[in-house]
Amino acid sequence: MRARSLGFIVASLIWAFCGPVGCGEEPRDPPAALDKGLNASNGRLQFFRARHPSQEIFKWAEADLNDDGRADLIVMYRVDPDHNGMRVILDFGGFYLETNEVPAPYSDQVIQFRDIDRKPPMEFIVQGARGVKMGFAVFRIEENRLVDLFGEGMRDCC
Repeated sequence: MRARSLGFIVASLIWAFCGPVGCGEEPRDPPAALDKGLNASNGRLQFFRARHPSQEIFKWAEADLNDDGRADLIVMYRVDPDHNGMRVILDFGGFYLETNEVPAPYSDQVIQFRDIDRKPPMEFIVQGARGVKMGFAVFRIEENRLVDLFGEGMRDCC
């Protein structure tokens, strides 16, 4: 219990000093589609919908996540009434590849792009909540897989 409280305090301090924009640095590649409607002709979106026609998409963002010069698509979607999932659709010049699924926060989802280690590929932070429980995780694409590098409280908010 003490370790969990300490982790929350550390995360809160990081958030307080760094805020939603990061510790004094601008995102390297701001999301082009965050909080905007995706065009129905978006190939990555069509690929996801063809593979998961019954999944309700509720949050997405675009950025080059594998450092190949093409925007990839992060998709958060409803798995069932109690669970959400997240995947990235990687764009290899018209050929699309879907990453593994990871749990996504239940509510108040935020996606932020950060070049944390100052080398490609770009990392991104996912934050969210479930009731009063909050969590965050830092992700990166490695070998076409979505990898959770570090996080706190995600099990409680997903």
